[in-house]
Amino acid sequence: MEKKTIGGFIAALRRANGMTQKELADRLNVSDKTVSRWERDEGAPDLSLIPVIAEVFGVTCDELLRGQRRSPAERTEGEPAPGSTEKGERERRRLLRSALAAFKNRSLIAVALAAAGLIAALICNFAFLRASLGFYVGALFFVAAAVCQIIFANRALFAVDDEEPDTPEKADFRRRVAAVTRNVLAITAGLLGFTAPMAAMDAYLGLSAESQFTLGALAAAIFLAAFSVIWYFVYARLVKTGVVVLGEGEWEVYRRNHRLKGRCGLVLLAAALATGIAQATLNQTELWMKGTVFDDYESFGAFMAQDVPDTFYGPEPPSDVYEIVSPEGDTQYFDVYGNEISREEYDRREEELYRREIRDEDGKVLFTYQDRNGDVVRVNYSVENGSALPITIYTRQDVRAAQEKVGYVNAAFIALYLLESLAAVAVYFIKRER
Repeated sequence: MEKKTIGGFIAALRRANGMTQKELADRLNVSDKTVSRWERDEGAPDLSLIPVIAEVFGVTCDELLRGQRRSPAERTEGEPAPGSTEKGERERRRLLRSALAAFKNRSLIAVALAAAGLIAALICNFAFLRASLGFYVGALFFVAAAVCQIIFANRALFAVDDEEPDTPEKADFRRRVAAVTRNVLAITAGLLGFTAPMAAMDAYLGLSAESQFTLGALAAAIFLAAFSVIWYFVYARLVKTGVVVLGEGEWEVYRRNHRLKGRCGLVLLAAALATGIAQATLNQTELWMKGTVFDDYESFGAFMAQDVPDTFYGPEPPSDVYEIVSPEGDTQYFDVYGNEISREEYDRREEELYRREIRDEDGKVLFTYQDRNGDVVRVNYSVENGSALPITIYTRQDVRAAQEKVGYVNAAFIALYLLESLAAVAVYFIKRER
């Protein structure tokens, strides 16, 4: 017995109506090659075209899906034609599965574009030390991925946007399209966040691997949280406009879960803001610097007079005098105008260059010292009752030790952000209705 198919039925109807493949294609706004593939059963029309084809040939959608007209016995005179048959429903479900598979395959293109954006950004950063350029190049790919995914989703939803009444299968198809779109856009948002720290770098600098993965992971978590908030409202809009259709029982479950998700999000936002304020307060290098305290001027002056080169900026020569050593070992001293000066004059000017004074409230000099210790980055004191003691100095070692502690503090706060997020997600999944 010959198997009845949509393609064969379309070919028979077209020939019976004296139409060519090109004429049918023009009426359906597709190519004649597309019609040819349908008739060879190498593909099937989108569900959105089924009512149009049925109207062109004067048949019902169910007959078109069955691949044959209903028999006279199925059409009792005066009895309304049934909306669908078992074979028609099977064919409709097959077309839905085919459309969903095609949509998922197209979504892989968007994922590939997002992955290419990440690779391009990392290459610009690590290979060419152009972190900021890497971010913008990657962002182009991420935007393209998001736009492509939205186009693919619109095309998939349009395939079931016909005049036929909604069925559970069509509602499930729309929900699956929305879920796949959400996942692809979440991946894209996370990758965009991962590359976001690159944008803060100068044009010709790269971000180290440690900073990239640490800051990138934190930024990705922030972008994903922001995307979750946006999707919360987008999905509510899709449900409200009927793009995503829920059954009566499903609607009640969705409504309660939607409220629960909003409450969990607000609690998480409040916790994150409190944690952010605490982090901003404790993320101060000055809070963690110990320093060295001097209770007398003499020991302070001796420490500051040590001739220690500045290991960060390099040696700082006198501003208006310099020395030249000849190949024979003789030393000559000159001022900035090229006039030769004596060693005594050179020493006097150099001493004047490094001379620092501590004065009281009335401007009286309390102590004079030589600021030759290049390892000192800060001197703190306050003048009270004619004395500046005690005096606290901070060296580069103190700064490095404090910065290391700040790094531990930030790492602890990152862990706290993650714990807060996981707690909010866990509460939602535990309390949500299924």
